[in-house]
Amino acid sequence: MSDVIDEVQIKRLFMLLHGMYGNSVLDKYRIGQVENGEDVGMSSARQVWLNGLREFPQPILLKALAKCSEKHKTFPPTLPEFRDICKSLMPRQWTAPAGAPRLEMSEALRSAQVERARRVIAQTRLERDGGVKTDDGIRGLHVLIAKAVGHAGGDEAATLLALDAKRAGAL
Repeated sequence: MSDVIDEVQIKRLFMLLHGMYGNSVLDKYRIGQVENGEDVGMSSARQVWLNGLREFPQPILLKALAKCSEKHKTFPPTLPEFRDICKSLMPRQWTAPAGAPRLEMSEALRSAQVERARRVIAQTRLERDGGVKTDDGIRGLHVLIAKAVGHAGGDEAATLLALDAKRAGAL
Protein backbone atom coordinates (compact mmCIF):
# COMPACT_ATOMS: atom_id res chain seq x y z
CA MET A 1 0.00 0.00 0.00
CA SER A 2 1.39 3.38 -0.99
CA ASP A 3 2.16 6.03 1.60
CA VAL A 4 0.56 8.71 -0.59
CA ILE A 5 -3.15 9.11 0.05
CA ASP A 6 -5.44 8.33 -2.89
CA GLU A 7 -9.17 8.55 -3.60
CA VAL A 8 -9.94 5.16 -2.08
CA GLN A 9 -8.19 6.12 1.15
CA ILE A 10 -9.92 9.52 1.33
CA LYS A 11 -13.28 7.74 0.94
CA ARG A 12 -12.24 5.46 3.80
CA LEU A 13 -11.25 8.49 5.86
CA PHE A 14 -14.65 10.08 5.31
CA MET A 15 -16.34 6.78 6.13
CA LEU A 16 -14.44 6.63 9.43
CA LEU A 17 -15.26 10.26 10.18
CA HIS A 18 -18.91 9.47 9.48
CA GLY A 19 -18.67 6.52 11.84
CA MET A 20 -17.20 8.75 14.56
CA TYR A 21 -19.42 11.81 14.14
CA GLY A 22 -22.51 10.48 12.41
CA ASN A 23 -24.51 12.66 10.02
CA SER A 24 -22.77 15.84 11.16
CA VAL A 25 -20.07 14.96 8.59
CA LEU A 26 -22.68 14.67 5.87
CA ASP A 27 -24.49 17.81 7.02
CA LYS A 28 -21.25 19.74 6.90
CA TYR A 29 -20.55 19.04 3.22
CA ARG A 30 -23.62 17.88 1.32
CA ILE A 31 -25.48 20.38 -0.83
CA GLY A 32 -28.38 18.21 -1.98
CA GLN A 33 -27.38 18.14 -5.64
CA VAL A 34 -26.77 14.54 -6.76
CA GLU A 35 -24.70 13.48 -9.77
CA ASN A 36 -23.82 9.87 -10.55
CA GLY A 37 -25.55 8.77 -7.35
CA GLU A 38 -23.39 10.93 -5.11
CA ASP A 39 -23.86 14.33 -3.49
CA VAL A 40 -21.76 16.92 -5.34
CA GLY A 41 -20.80 18.66 -2.09
CA MET A 42 -19.44 15.44 -0.56
CA SER A 43 -17.53 14.62 -3.73
CA SER A 44 -16.02 18.12 -3.81
CA ALA A 45 -15.14 17.99 -0.12
CA ARG A 46 -13.31 14.70 -0.60
CA GLN A 47 -11.32 16.16 -3.50
CA VAL A 48 -10.38 19.22 -1.44
CA TRP A 49 -9.36 17.02 1.50
CA LEU A 50 -7.40 14.72 -0.84
CA ASN A 51 -5.40 17.65 -2.18
CA GLY A 52 -4.99 19.14 1.29
CA LEU A 53 -3.68 15.92 2.79
CA ARG A 54 -1.35 14.68 0.04
CA GLU A 55 1.77 15.81 1.89
CA PHE A 56 1.08 13.47 4.81
CA PRO A 57 1.86 9.75 4.79
CA GLN A 58 -0.99 7.37 5.53
CA PRO A 59 0.25 6.36 9.03
CA ILE A 60 0.14 10.03 10.08
CA LEU A 61 -3.42 10.35 8.76
CA LEU A 62 -4.49 7.32 10.77
CA LYS A 63 -2.87 8.70 13.92
CA ALA A 64 -4.54 12.06 13.29
CA LEU A 65 -7.90 10.34 12.94
CA ALA A 66 -7.35 8.67 16.31
CA LYS A 67 -6.44 12.07 17.82
CA CYS A 68 -9.71 13.52 16.55
CA SER A 69 -11.58 11.64 19.25
CA GLU A 70 -9.53 13.55 21.86
CA LYS A 71 -9.51 17.01 20.31
CA HIS A 72 -12.87 17.07 18.54
CA LYS A 73 -15.28 15.15 20.72
CA THR A 74 -18.55 16.56 19.40
CA PHE A 75 -18.06 17.84 15.86
CA PRO A 76 -15.84 16.65 13.03
CA PRO A 77 -12.72 18.70 12.36
CA THR A 78 -12.42 21.03 9.40
CA LEU A 79 -9.65 20.37 6.90
CA PRO A 80 -7.37 23.03 8.48
CA GLU A 81 -7.95 21.52 11.94
CA PHE A 82 -7.20 18.03 10.63
CA ARG A 83 -4.06 19.33 8.90
CA ASP A 84 -2.92 20.90 12.18
CA ILE A 85 -3.29 17.54 13.91
CA CYS A 86 -1.32 15.87 11.10
CA LYS A 87 1.45 18.49 11.32
CA SER A 88 1.73 17.97 15.07
CA LEU A 89 2.26 14.24 14.51
CA MET A 90 4.91 14.56 11.80
CA PRO A 91 8.45 13.72 12.92
CA ARG A 92 10.60 16.78 13.37
CA GLN A 93 13.31 17.19 10.77
CA TRP A 94 16.47 19.01 11.81
CA THR A 95 19.42 19.86 9.68
CA ALA A 96 22.48 21.73 10.78
CA PRO A 97 22.79 25.21 9.31
CA ALA A 98 25.29 25.58 6.51
CA GLY A 99 28.74 26.28 7.84
CA ALA A 100 27.99 25.01 11.35
CA PRO A 101 31.07 23.48 12.95
CA ARG A 102 31.06 19.72 13.23
CA LEU A 103 32.45 18.26 16.43
CA GLU A 104 34.28 14.98 16.16
CA MET A 105 35.07 12.57 18.97
CA SER A 106 38.75 11.75 19.45
CA GLU A 107 39.82 8.13 19.09
CA ALA A 108 40.82 8.01 22.77
CA LEU A 109 37.42 9.30 23.89
CA ARG A 110 35.63 6.92 21.52
CA SER A 111 37.65 3.98 22.92
CA ALA A 112 36.85 5.05 26.49
CA GLN A 113 33.13 5.28 25.67
CA VAL A 114 33.16 1.86 24.01
CA GLU A 115 34.93 0.33 27.02
CA ARG A 116 32.47 1.95 29.42
CA ALA A 117 29.54 0.61 27.37
CA ARG A 118 31.05 -2.88 27.41
CA ARG A 119 31.42 -2.76 31.22
CA VAL A 120 27.81 -1.62 31.63
CA ILE A 121 26.56 -4.37 29.31
CA ALA A 122 28.62 -7.00 31.15
CA GLN A 123 27.30 -5.79 34.53
CA THR A 124 23.71 -5.83 33.24
CA ARG A 125 24.12 -9.38 31.92
CA LEU A 126 25.67 -10.48 35.21
CA GLU A 127 22.78 -9.04 37.22
CA ARG A 128 20.18 -10.42 34.80
CA ASP A 129 21.65 -13.89 35.08
CA GLY A 130 21.70 -13.73 38.90
CA GLY A 131 25.45 -13.26 39.23
CA VAL A 132 27.18 -11.24 41.92
CA LYS A 133 30.23 -9.03 41.49
CA THR A 134 32.48 -9.15 44.53
CA ASP A 135 35.89 -8.05 45.71
CA ASP A 136 38.83 -10.40 45.40
CA GLY A 137 40.13 -12.37 48.37
CA ILE A 138 38.50 -13.57 51.55
CA ARG A 139 36.05 -10.67 51.71
CA GLY A 140 34.67 -11.52 48.28
CA LEU A 141 34.48 -15.18 49.25
CA HIS A 142 32.47 -14.23 52.34
CA VAL A 143 29.97 -12.36 50.18
CA LEU A 144 29.59 -15.31 47.83
CA ILE A 145 29.16 -17.78 50.67
CA ALA A 146 26.60 -15.54 52.38
CA LYS A 147 24.63 -15.23 49.15
CA ALA A 148 24.74 -18.98 48.55
CA VAL A 149 23.68 -19.83 52.10
CA GLY A 150 20.97 -17.16 52.00
CA HIS A 151 19.56 -18.55 48.77
CA ALA A 152 19.65 -22.04 50.25
CA GLY A 153 17.57 -20.84 53.20
CA GLY A 154 20.27 -21.03 55.88
CA ASP A 155 21.66 -18.61 58.44
CA GLU A 156 24.33 -16.60 56.65
CA ALA A 157 25.84 -15.04 59.76
CA ALA A 158 26.21 -18.36 61.61
CA THR A 159 27.76 -20.01 58.55
CA LEU A 160 30.28 -17.19 58.08
CA LEU A 161 31.21 -17.23 61.79
CA ALA A 162 31.72 -21.01 61.63
CA LEU A 163 33.90 -20.64 58.51
CA ASP A 164 35.92 -17.84 60.17
CA ALA A 165 36.43 -20.04 63.24
CA LYS A 166 37.64 -22.95 61.08
CA ARG A 167 39.94 -20.65 59.13
CA ALA A 168 41.34 -19.15 62.35
CA GLY A 169 41.91 -22.66 63.72
CA ALA A 170 43.75 -23.70 60.56
CA LEU A 171 46.16 -20.75 60.86
